[in-house]
Amino acid sequence: MFLNLLNDVEKSIFLKLAISVIQVDGKLEENEKSFIADYSREMGIENYALDKKTDPIPLAEEIGKGSVDSVKRIFLLELLACANADGDFAESEKALIQSFVKAFGLSESDSQSCLDLLKEYTTISAKLMKFVQGEK
Repeated sequence: MFLNLLNDVEKSIFLKLAISVIQVDGKLEENEKSFIADYSREMGIENYALDKKTDPIPLAEEIGKGSVDSVKRIFLLELLACANADGDFAESEKALIQSFVKAFGLSESDSQSCLDLLKEYTTISAKLMKFVQGEK
């Protein structure tokens, strides 16, 4: 949604963090792969590896130290969406996201607000899809 607002360095870091999120639970679902493919297209990144392991915490700390709050919030929003891509927000994903929240210098309430907004967005998106398809 908002990845076009990131600079090239931030985009590269974001994609690595997103890949680490989908890897952390040990399952690589098709919808997670699709999320990463969509993200890479949105950001204009053609080459990436889903099987490459990266230590994500130093990358998250780089964002925490060098980026403005709006960028940190974009990271949080998009990474939470990615973690929920397979419909299962695993404990390992939650723990990793929380470590990112800390590295970004955001709060637990920021994280909870973001989760709440994503739930609302998902509900509204489903309603819009039903409307477009003529369902009631």
